[in-house]
Amino acid sequence: MRFPRISVSGFLLVAAVALAALLIAAPQPAQAASTLNVIYYTMSSSFPDANHLCCGPSDNEVLPTLGPDGMPVLNVTGMTGSPIPTVYDTLTDELTYWDPALNSYLTETGTNTVPLPIANNLFYPPNGTGGSDGGSNGFQTAYFYGTLFAPTTETLSFSIGSDDNAFVYINGTIACDDGGVHGATSVPCTTPTVPEGNNTIQIFYDDLNTTGAALDFSITSTDVTTSGSTTVPEPGTWMLLGSGVFALLLAGRRKLAPGL
Repeated sequence: MRFPRISVSGFLLVAAVALAALLIAAPQPAQAASTLNVIYYTMSSSFPDANHLCCGPSDNEVLPTLGPDGMPVLNVTGMTGSPIPTVYDTLTDELTYWDPALNSYLTETGTNTVPLPIANNLFYPPNGTGGSDGGSNGFQTAYFYGTLFAPTTETLSFSIGSDDNAFVYINGTIACDDGGVHGATSVPCTTPTVPEGNNTIQIFYDDLNTTGAALDFSITSTDVTTSGSTTVPEPGTWMLLGSGVFALLLAGRRKLAPGL
């Protein structure tokens, strides 16, 4: 039995077609969707700083790292631009807009998993779905958190704009400080380098004025993905590391500013 002769070019064409068929038929890895967990809170309009602080952005409202309760620490002595908040934990200097246990004006209203990018230019209570803030509606605050996976060591870029405060932390260190009571402005963010593997991402948002409410956030990267994960501590559940004495002092001497 004689087989027909095939030229080299014909053989290469047949091989290319066969390889393409195999690649198409082979199972393809699923593209991971980027998501974050979110906890929504409503702040009562009687909160002393609500509709009271105005006006102007501040890119140094909080310190570079989170406090012992896992919340942003107010830059009490160095903040410029917007008026400094009057209600915060006076022992740790943490803003308490995301922990009802520390802030009696705050009520948790719901949880969800949301995709990135975040784009909500009507971020009103309840749960970022309402039509206005202030009065009986109160004001919206929200805490987004999850795991950020980098397949290799990556340098990240962020885009953020908010009305009012928004603070982004990667592995507990500030990356975006869009502080102050202001319109939906965008601010420069740092470009942190994250190690290969799982990293934490946290976004703290709050609205404190009846003129607008918005949050827009995105990550510029083709490789990095995020996922909602309970491995990231929620505010109020962090354990103080390193100093047992300080932990005892916090437990026994916690003092909040008037109104909390």
